[in-house]
Amino acid sequence: MTKKDEIAPHVEELTELYLSAFRESANRHCQGWHNEDGGATAMEGLRQTFRLANAGHLMHLEGDPAYPLLIKNQSLQRQMQSPSVDAVYHWAPIHGDYSYRIRGKRGSAHIFQVAVYEGCSSRYPDFKIVCERDNTEDDALAADKELDIVLSKGKRDGTWFQLPDGPGELYIRQYYYDWDTEEPADLWIEREGATYPPPPLNVEPIREGVKRVAGWINVQTNVYKNYVQSYLDSDPSQLPAISIPGAFEGTKYLNGHFRCGTDEAVIMELEAPRAPYWGFQLGNLQWEAFDYYVRQTSLNGHQAHIDEDGMFRCVISHRDPGVPNWMDTGGRPLGLILGRYFKSETAPTPQLRVVPFDDVRDHLPNTTPRISEEQRQQQLRGRLISAHRRRCSDQ
Repeated sequence: MTKKDEIAPHVEELTELYLSAFRESANRHCQGWHNEDGGATAMEGLRQTFRLANAGHLMHLEGDPAYPLLIKNQSLQRQMQSPSVDAVYHWAPIHGDYSYRIRGKRGSAHIFQVAVYEGCSSRYPDFKIVCERDNTEDDALAADKELDIVLSKGKRDGTWFQLPDGPGELYIRQYYYDWDTEEPADLWIEREGATYPPPPLNVEPIREGVKRVAGWINVQTNVYKNYVQSYLDSDPSQLPAISIPGAFEGTKYLNGHFRCGTDEAVIMELEAPRAPYWGFQLGNLQWEAFDYYVRQTSLNGHQAHIDEDGMFRCVISHRDPGVPNWMDTGGRPLGLILGRYFKSETAPTPQLRVVPFDDVRDHLPNTTPRISEEQRQQQLRGRLISAHRRRCSDQ
């Protein structure tokens, strides 16, 4: 047999493994949901499967802990598990047999967090946080710093993060509050002692990488299905708090859903949290954020208008009610509502009620400001510009 003939059966086996995972994921994402939206959820399910495959390819096939790169495992075009619209995420594969340095400009995002995980996200839930820190507790991660971070198993002087004994993953989260002024980080990662060029490519890393991609697709689909169903099973008049292990450490998550008819509005009301960061956003049934860069589908604590009584009141509707705190459904009759309170002193439970759209003003304080169509267009254009500034896309 030639070497090519020896490889061919493995190529066929791995291709079928990948395709089987993709088919199963597509079936689970596309089937079993309501049909009130003309099939949009089903088609978004197919798109989500491609997005999972895309992320899995970047992370688990291309990722190499010996020569890692900081990649965007989440972006506008690649969303999984309801990423925050305020955040930009970077990821890298790491291993305890090595040590690494992260260098560059920190930028000025409101919250900057570095987290090291043990295990592999393609085998969740065998995946846990080893250590994490953010700028609210570590001045070395403060805005506008020049970073020099060491990742190793043994303790080092300076800004040090401990590595696990074996495989692991690095996550860097930048949460923006003021989308118009805060600047993105400019960082790179390098293995200490690496020599260049790397060794020639061989068969085994690709074989194992394809297996990890298939595992990633299966795992993420299972996690998605369970969590989204819990959103839909929740009391429609409240947003209950839930736990998401391994997510944004220090955060309380509040997850529920809305139903809104064409001539209705959903009013969400809560006392403004006392927290370094908080925000709410709308999403679809694929656990993706709505198109926040061209619609006002989210509000954070910096962007929100707080009434004189300390309450945050938000209108969720298909049409613009002309108030500052509007979240656009994009015409979807059913969707998810997601809240985050980071290191919050208080954890108010949002209350929801459905009212006729024409009566919205009757359910808000008389002092609620009015937003003109021109002002809204300026806001929406600002969101688009911000998505480019914050590098939310794959640029």
